[in-house]
Amino acid sequence: MTIYFDNSATTQVRKEVAEAMVEFISTNYGNPSSIHAVGRNSYKAMALARKRVAGLLNCSPTEICFAGCGTLANNLAILGRARFVEANGLGKHIITSRIEHPAVTGPARYLEGQGWKLTVLDVDKEGFIKVEQLMDALTDETSIISIMWANNEIGTLQPIKEMAQAVQEYAKERDREIFFHTDAVQAAGKVPIDLKEVPVSALSISGHKFHAPKGVGALFLRRGVNLMPITFGGGQERGLMPGTESMPNIVALGMAAELASGEMEDSVSRLKEMQSYMIEQLSTVPGVHITGTRDLDKRLPGHVSVAVENCEGEALVMQLDLKGICCSSASACHKGIVEPSHVLSALDLPCGLVKGSVRISLGKFNTMEECREAVAQIKSVFESQKLSVI
Repeated sequence: MTIYFDNSATTQVRKEVAEAMVEFISTNYGNPSSIHAVGRNSYKAMALARKRVAGLLNCSPTEICFAGCGTLANNLAILGRARFVEANGLGKHIITSRIEHPAVTGPARYLEGQGWKLTVLDVDKEGFIKVEQLMDALTDETSIISIMWANNEIGTLQPIKEMAQAVQEYAKERDREIFFHTDAVQAAGKVPIDLKEVPVSALSISGHKFHAPKGVGALFLRRGVNLMPITFGGGQERGLMPGTESMPNIVALGMAAELASGEMEDSVSRLKEMQSYMIEQLSTVPGVHITGTRDLDKRLPGHVSVAVENCEGEALVMQLDLKGICCSSASACHKGIVEPSHVLSALDLPCGLVKGSVRISLGKFNTMEECREAVAQIKSVFESQKLSVI
């Protein structure tokens, strides 16, 4: 029996989502740019998917741009805005944080190499950035801010609403526009997001984090905010993400968004119950430290991350895999990298803890029964690995 506890890496495609895709793989295969009946059917389906994604985020469908994944959405937001900034002679200063995903730090470092000033904000021991800290980093040259909504490794939820409101007020007082982007790949579909209340300029999501297939995401771009394209082609998605649209994946994203929106309250409650149990149980193991915050209202529902003293995270994950439990060490996006996690390093954890990271991320298809069964196995592995190191 396999217990899948790696939902922050990717999720199982829901049956309803897979069924919605089938029609657009087989019979309804038209190009949405075509003006004949088969093409018009695809166009209507894409419009419905756009409306459903907008419903998840509480924004206008016209503010949704489909993308191939969250990484592409992040790159478009940051580099597309940078092109606009440079074309209009605006200040070349970008602010981000030490715990961002490489899909944000990569573009930011690239811009630094092109002459931009880059400010990288520190985080506290739970992975939080204070609003005052961000505001202190603003200068007359600041044009772009990119702070993630939820961290993939430690589950920390940043105060994005408060940050965006403070930046908006700062910019308004100075009659300026500061582009505020948030990577919400881990947050979308898992916690409520209301873009009528949170005044960010742009927000990225990825479907495979909430039960759509891999290979589809979206960028929210607030009406009136300008980007310039970073790829070029046939002009699809307002020219910002050109290329013939992947209709099965777009339909799937729309269906997954609608299902997640309708089930949000119940899902959050159920995941927090299992998360609380796992944290309570694992905290009793000597040498095991919970990373990130224990305040579940400020953490991704279902997300549990630990660091085990004097252990290698990869070894722990492999031992758990032999027992049928799937989880991860640091981030699955960092395949092949053996350096300590940049996120855990940013928390200033002792050297003996940084390499012993294990992330357990629960999802829709997990049960409390699985949690109870897995806890005994996880405790056993953690304790045996510690003994073997000693």
